[in-house]
Amino acid sequence: MTTTTLEQVERLVDKLTPLEQVQLLEYLTPRITRALAEATASQPLITSPPHDPWQEFFRIGDTLAATDNSDMDTLTATVLAMRR
Repeated sequence: MTTTTLEQVERLVDKLTPLEQVQLLEYLTPRITRALAEATASQPLITSPPHDPWQEFFRIGDTLAATDNSDMDTLTATVLAMRR
């Protein structure tokens, strides 16, 4: 099977008549709706924003620090090295 790129599909769609483009949309709409519903269902639901933005900021920082890979340079170290 040949891999079709988005660019090739766009060229094919441009060759369709307006009626055929509408029919294509009718064909794609249920598929897109289903894919979006599945993607939305798999994402965690955020019920309310954090009460204290700074607390959330530090919580995210702590999470990043806990998962930090010590074998890799930090962004700060990388930027400082680039400036030299």
